[in-house]
Amino acid sequence: MESVKVPETGLVEKAKIMALSSAIAVHKKLKRTGAPPVPQDEYLHVPSDEHHWNESYYFNFTDPGSKIGGWTRIGILPNQESDIGALMLYAGGSRVLAAGQGGRTTFSVGEFKIEQLEYHCLEPLKRWRLRFNGDMADIDDSRNLFEVDPDNMKFTGVELDLALEGMSPCFDFKNTNPTAIAEMLVRAGTRFEDLREVTRVSSEHNEQPMRITGTIKIGDQEMEFQGSGQRDHSWGVRDWSAPRLWTWLTCQFGDELAFNLSRVAIASVDLFFGFVSRGGVNYPLRRVALETEFESDGLTQKRLKFQIEDTGGKTIEITGDVLTVAPLKLEAHGHKTLINEALTEYHFEGKTGYGIAEYLHQLDS
Repeated sequence: MESVKVPETGLVEKAKIMALSSAIAVHKKLKRTGAPPVPQDEYLHVPSDEHHWNESYYFNFTDPGSKIGGWTRIGILPNQESDIGALMLYAGGSRVLAAGQGGRTTFSVGEFKIEQLEYHCLEPLKRWRLRFNGDMADIDDSRNLFEVDPDNMKFTGVELDLALEGMSPCFDFKNTNPTAIAEMLVRAGTRFEDLREVTRVSSEHNEQPMRITGTIKIGDQEMEFQGSGQRDHSWGVRDWSAPRLWTWLTCQFGDELAFNLSRVAIASVDLFFGFVSRGGVNYPLRRVALETEFESDGLTQKRLKFQIEDTGGKTIEITGDVLTVAPLKLEAHGHKTLINEALTEYHFEGKTGYGIAEYLHQLDS
């Protein structure tokens, strides 16, 4: 069981928090960070020459009626040999379908395409469309995602066409409450020289909960899709080996409530980011207490329980039961990273919602 709780604050810590909070607020004002995203932010940004520079477009989607869900991502890597595209569907029980896309992403006005995977920006900051038409690896047990013999792999044709509409404005992760950040830094005993390491996991980051409709056809079975999801657009350096761990949780309970909780731990830094969307208004996180129950391997999330206090003054308690875990294994320069990407059933005040629970672990550190 992993537990992250908010400890009691002593007088000395309170003084440090007040001073640091003021300094962070002044820095944000001078740098003009945390301003609402503008339409131009939806499109490509000028990259640096850093090898790990990445522009990432990510969408997840779940249908509460069918419990069918999935996620897709295009990672644009201008300083590497190929971009990366991916689509994964959670198709009931332990079954998943997966497709990787490679080569270079092509662009036209509002359109991003890598092989059979297409993203269309229909209205900046508000509406998108996702399309895919091709074969996907059909795997009975998601835990065997990287263990299946390629020569015996089964493939199934998939057609996906989903329309997405924002249920609240895009949230800029730099729009974080200064006092909340100060409290986390002081309580973690953060070394300030380590703060720059946070920029190794995409310094620019916007997210948005979405209403989603459309169709998904798997083989001969076509399903009407009506649900919700979350989209993520980030750019900057993304070095998968940089964080000690991260946790990324997201779910929508209809239009009433959506949340995103993101934890990043690098060196002595251990920070929570994210927001709660209530009534179409985004409130940054103020305080978080999180408990995670893992399976016997200590790596695979099983159950979650967390409490979020937002800057609007509301505190919510949510539990989560993991349904289907897909382990993604990355290796670069001899360094191995595991990302467990899980379809999860969340519970809030008698309501049930579906979303993603993502946990990253370093395997050789």
